[in-house]
Amino acid sequence: MSRQYQILHRRFGESRPGLELVAIEEAAVPVTMLRADVLAQERKDLPVTEAFTLQFVERGVDTTSDIAAYLGLEEAHVVEASASLIRDGHLRRHSTGQLGLTALGLEVVRTLAATQPVERPLPVAFDRLTWSLADYQESALIEKRQAEERGMLVLPADRNARIGLDDVTAAEFNALLKADRLQVLRIHKVAVRKHRYLHALLLVFANASRDEIELALCLDDDLSNAHGIALDRVGAVERLGLSVGKPSDRPVLDADLEDMRAEERTVVEGAAQLSVENDTPKGQPAGDLFATGTGGRAPVRSVSVFEHPVLLDEALRNAKRRLLIVAPWVKNAVVTTDFIARLEQRLRARVEVTIAHGYGDDDRGSDEDALRRLENLAGRYERFTFIRLRNTHAKILIFDDVWVSTSFNWLSFRGDLDRTYRMEEGTLVSIPSRVQKQYEHYLGVLGRVS
Repeated sequence: MSRQYQILHRRFGESRPGLELVAIEEAAVPVTMLRADVLAQERKDLPVTEAFTLQFVERGVDTTSDIAAYLGLEEAHVVEASASLIRDGHLRRHSTGQLGLTALGLEVVRTLAATQPVERPLPVAFDRLTWSLADYQESALIEKRQAEERGMLVLPADRNARIGLDDVTAAEFNALLKADRLQVLRIHKVAVRKHRYLHALLLVFANASRDEIELALCLDDDLSNAHGIALDRVGAVERLGLSVGKPSDRPVLDADLEDMRAEERTVVEGAAQLSVENDTPKGQPAGDLFATGTGGRAPVRSVSVFEHPVLLDEALRNAKRRLLIVAPWVKNAVVTTDFIARLEQRLRARVEVTIAHGYGDDDRGSDEDALRRLENLAGRYERFTFIRLRNTHAKILIFDDVWVSTSFNWLSFRGDLDRTYRMEEGTLVSIPSRVQKQYEHYLGVLGRVS
């Protein structure tokens, strides 16, 4: 997911003038699967004999015997085809025995297909945020329980009402079907089959004074205007309790590291320049915005609020030798089933893992389930050290030769009940000797904890 976040940041990070992209959240769009009983016109190819019979009649060959002679068939076959066409309303038989085209038959000749009214049930998805039919595959939808386990932000529905005939139209169906063989004429009934959720990415923008928040939704790697309008219409910021709080002060590093520190904007511009120099193809990401001091990147650089969860994801996916996390609180919304699975993958890859947490005399700031998950995992792997500290103000991430010192709460950034985002800033150091020194320092501190 980190690569996708990087691409979205590059594409849309500056799409809202005066606002900064402060977070990208995995979100769940409420969807209801419906069964709609519809009356439709179905176009189907005609059997060969019926098609030729219509064409001959249209050209003035209007007796079954003459048509059979032209086709080289026994007349009985043409009589059978004519009877079927008369029954479907495409032909009529005059009192003289000659065949003639009906208006419907003339239209069928032009398209060489038959149109018949049919009644059939159609499965269809209904997006309860935009309150409209949607072209979602049922196999791509998940249950609410799964969304919550993955720490997704469950988005609100447009309204709390039963979906009825007034909410769906034949025109919407036909736009979704995008087929010329079935055209919905009328909807008789809609019935709810199941409630599900669609995975999406929610982009959270805020201004510097923290008094303005805007939301955007990304589906299929692009922003959905319909969902953006719907989020604003339903007051999603207020309903989800989203806010932007005052950030803590950035931890200051040793003077020599501070002198080397490059600001984020400088890093981004440098990556863009590197892309130009290397003739990066259009549409391809311009270098790895979150890379770590290699390929000409600054070895000490700022880390924006947006980058923190991406760096944590990178560590959980790709750490090869070591992973250390220090954070005051541990929340369910971060330590999800997926988080535990990735952490266990690192352990199976023989990565040394250390997680330290704690603030105050008890764990009231953390979630019991999240702590228990980590304790259980630590009990199964000797190379996983899980420690509670008496008080830790430090927020540290170290993986391999990367060290991030920050005011960002690594294990609880999604866990505030009021969903408060903070424009936290940190520093990434990718000088191996300094990272090693810091790693040994924290191991020493943790080793003295009883």
